[in-house]
Amino acid sequence: MGRIKNFVREEVLDKAIQVFWEKGFADTSLSDLEKATGVNKSGLYSEFKDKEDIFHESIKRYRDIHPGYKILEVTPLGWHNIEMFMKSFMTCKGKKGCFFINSIRDTAILPTKTSKLMSENGLSVLEMISKNLKAAGLKTHTEIAAKMITSFAGGVSLKLNAMKADDLFDEVDEFLKLMKTTYKL
Repeated sequence: MGRIKNFVREEVLDKAIQVFWEKGFADTSLSDLEKATGVNKSGLYSEFKDKEDIFHESIKRYRDIHPGYKILEVTPLGWHNIEMFMKSFMTCKGKKGCFFINSIRDTAILPTKTSKLMSENGLSVLEMISKNLKAAGLKTHTEIAAKMITSFAGGVSLKLNAMKADDLFDEVDEFLKLMKTTYKL
């Protein structure tokens, strides 16, 4: 008979996300994860194969719970969703930027399945932004505009590692105004 699990998987992942978000994949040790989650090594390994698996599942969990991704699916689709998506990066509780964007720095050392998941997620966000731009009335260059928005969002996320969100709200607003004016949305 196996041992009874004394933790909730989602709670462990939520705590692991915070550690990976702060330290990155490469600099996070199993000891860091044990300390943060309150689950010992054998408990973690009974639920996950290894650190790479914990990280992979953390990325999936973040994708599933982060409000930014859900914002792009709110109906009716349109410019408002894009504005709210951009501002969602500025409101992450206790952390800077976006966990997903900050984790891109580690893709070269991640297992193929995790790099693939991150790439697929990025394409999904790009597609949802394109759909919102089309719904807002953009008839041409939607893919280019969507790439500009995702690139800017990534830059904002990285800048949040060195700046306060309050210092970037105006920059985000100016970018959104420029996009709206340029594309007549």
